[in-house]
Amino acid sequence: MSPYFTLCRKIVIRSTEFNIYYKPDAIHGVIFKMAELEGRGGRVVNKIYATLDVATELCERLHALEQFYQEFRPLPRNAQLKYEEMVEQDSTYKLNLTVRQYRQHLQITQTKKRLTRGPCDCIAIPDIGDFRRELAQLIEEMSNLYLPTFVETDESGISKVIRGDRVAVIYCSVRPWPWTRSYPTTELLHDPVLVALIHGERDVNRIREYCENTYPDLMVDTYVDMNYEPSDSAVLYDYLKIRWIRRGQRFRVNERPGTIALPHEDHWFIA
Repeated sequence: MSPYFTLCRKIVIRSTEFNIYYKPDAIHGVIFKMAELEGRGGRVVNKIYATLDVATELCERLHALEQFYQEFRPLPRNAQLKYEEMVEQDSTYKLNLTVRQYRQHLQITQTKKRLTRGPCDCIAIPDIGDFRRELAQLIEEMSNLYLPTFVETDESGISKVIRGDRVAVIYCSVRPWPWTRSYPTTELLHDPVLVALIHGERDVNRIREYCENTYPDLMVDTYVDMNYEPSDSAVLYDYLKIRWIRRGQRFRVNERPGTIALPHEDHWFIA
């Protein structure tokens, strides 16, 4: 594996420039260096490092902070809104979400363990959403390139798609039922064939045909519950998504459309 980082993404958020570099790693798949730049010459002023798995977890936290910011109204002029800490094997990341002049400001501070040496590193992000979307797209590209994907059957007999150390979970972003805890067919959350159909060409007709053939009773119940005609398949099948959750992590698909929660309530599935 090369010891050098390669530039893979340039991001400009509210006139602040960021470069994201990567290098393949035999253990982690990929290690990222996220650098905050300054001046015309693009001098690196701040940076943090993260493995591919940690960057995926960071995206999850950023999404939660983004939702919190959107729901926090009215905004104060200057205040700290939320503080979170990610304790990982290689580093600890502290996320401070504040408001300055009514605008969001996120600082990610990394305390060192294995990845780097020296004092703490940090980057300041002026918009969570823009940064998260760019990072999420990059993570997906790198995961497909550098992480092995395979099907594994757990002790209960449920087959799951594994990528790296994460499990594929299926959910619908506009109408979560029957992918929620209220329906007893747990296999539907992890079905490897359905994961491949969603993650691949996303042919809505093939997805619908597979679901109706494999889970006929489920699909009948879904149409009744949704109050839609069977021909209106796009409402359900067009919005199916995959979320990669750490193996062994507890999660639930919320009844509120479009969200997956990690543990803070009851009725959990295990990835």
